Amino acid sequence: MLPVRFDLLYLEGCLPGAMLTSVDAIVGANTFWSLRNPEKPGDPGKRFFPFRWRVIDRLGKTIHLPWLNNAALPYLDDSDEYLPAMQTVLVVPGLQVMNIYDLEKRIKTGEAEKNLIQARHQSGAIIAGSYNATGFLAEAGLLEHKQATMSWMMSGWLTDNYPNVLLNLRHEVVVDGNILTTGAPASNCRLIYEVMRLLSGDALANSAIDATYYQEERYKISADMNPVLSAKPRDGIVFKARAFLEADLGRSYNLQDVAQAAAVSPRTINRYFNEVLGMSPLSYLQKIRIQRAKQLLEISMLDINTIVEQCGYRDNSAFCRLFKRETKMSPLQFRRRYNFRVDKRWWRANDTTSYKKLRPEDPEPKKT
Repeated sequence: MLPVRFDLLYLEGCLPGAMLTSVDAIVGANTFWSLRNPEKPGDPGKRFFPFRWRVIDRLGKTIHLPWLNNAALPYLDDSDEYLPAMQTVLVVPGLQVMNIYDLEKRIKTGEAEKNLIQARHQSGAIIAGSYNATGFLAEAGLLEHKQATMSWMMSGWLTDNYPNVLLNLRHEVVVDGNILTTGAPASNCRLIYEVMRLLSGDALANSAIDATYYQEERYKISADMNPVLSAKPRDGIVFKARAFLEADLGRSYNLQDVAQAAAVSPRTINRYFNEVLGMSPLSYLQKIRIQRAKQLLEISMLDINTIVEQCGYRDNSAFCRLFKRETKMSPLQFRRRYNFRVDKRWWRANDTTSYKKLRPEDPEPKKT
């Protein structure tokens, strides 16, 4: 899927919740997308997320709001600045106003806002307006003979001032081409999800809505199904095989045994490991054995031979070659560099109390 950038327009006096709920919806959609598209082995270190966001001012410049900076990672990099217009969304928030006269004044005098909305629309971007921001879209000329919605409390004002707008109060979100509007601030998440429906299809949008919206019938069924829903599911094939390997690192490796633990054939377990973890069961076992060896080298004073045996190897030289390949140093070099404990020669060297007890000239007093 191509990346999409959401530009959250920040206006003086706008509803701050519109920013936060937009970010919530974008981050949530990325989560649902990643569940449907698990990261493949060997992908670059940076996890790809299709939906990115930033906050802009009425001139279209990126701004940073201190109270929003830590809300969530924007997943935005320099290349996102130059995405094609059709891969961008301008989200216009509603305004906090005292009455209809305040709203009309803000909209009629918002020349910079109008210019930005017009320019983005003409470039091919998607425009999404929330609550009373429909007024900005109408003032910018985007809603001529277009369907749109607005807060029912202000819908009369919209009809009086912009008679060519096809007002539709029957739907939570109204979509007409690449223009989307919602009349309720509480529907801002739904607005973002409907934008994503346009960009990525029904599956992702429906998943996000089903997971985050209260639907009485769904909750009622879930309550009735609690005993079933709370039952422990069967473990996955790879999970069971990993659990078998990790349970006894000293056990000799046999692919048939691993497959049997997961109730599949050796060929199937090999294929599943490569698809999910990007390595064979043997490579996975070697990796966790090396991790165990590193831990023992760091925190214990066991000699190398004992560590080799505890990690399931019978050949010291083979183990040392594998260890060096993974860590770029020998086990002894690794211990000298990372060991948390001092060398044995220093153990209790300054403990004079212990030393005195061992001196032959100071025997323990006899009990009478």
